[in-house]
Amino acid sequence: KLICPTLSADKAVKIASLLDEICPKYGINTPNIFHEFIANLAHESSEFSHMEENLRYSAERLTKVWPTRFPTVASAKPYEYNPKALAEKVYGNRADLGNTQQGDGWLFRGGGPIQTTGRRNYSEFAKFYNKTFGTSFTPEQIAENVRTNISMGIHSACWIFAISFKLIDEAENDSMKEIIKRINGGYNGIQDRLHYYELAKRYIFS
Repeated sequence: KLICPTLSADKAVKIASLLDEICPKYGINTPNIFHEFIANLAHESSEFSHMEENLRYSAERLTKVWPTRFPTVASAKPYEYNPKALAEKVYGNRADLGNTQQGDGWLFRGGGPIQTTGRRNYSEFAKFYNKTFGTSFTPEQIAENVRTNISMGIHSACWIFAISFKLIDEAENDSMKEIIKRINGGYNGIQDRLHYYELAKRYIFS
């Protein structure tokens, strides 16, 4: 709660308990590693207040978020406050995300506290999770669970951080800016992420 002050006391206890239980399974088991991890989660999820990518934008906002896709307000109008259509526009038919089937953009939209996105990522996470924990989730089921179940969401975030992006060594070396770039593809929200990072270092220590 000291890192994410908007959390209610009950939710803070629940999330802290899940982090204690799940993070060590992925090697996120020292304060140094946890600082970078929790800071990025706190930013991406707005302090665990949402587990699904917000795709409800005004036309004006779309021109700023995706300027190359929506160079004018007129081009953005059909997608204004239309999350499903927008997801298909920006994520559909994206080979880099593994979104090759009709509807993949919406079905595999961002989910969890670190925003897992795309059929490929959800499929790889499902494969890992099923093998590790003896389950048989389909990628579609995993995607829905990541967005609606905080425990599964934290598992997905740990998997992205530690296994998919392999950021454990960077975290041990306090390479926060490199971690932000790897997670985000750039430095979007860097000041907010660094704010949470400093709080994490202040309150979680050996």
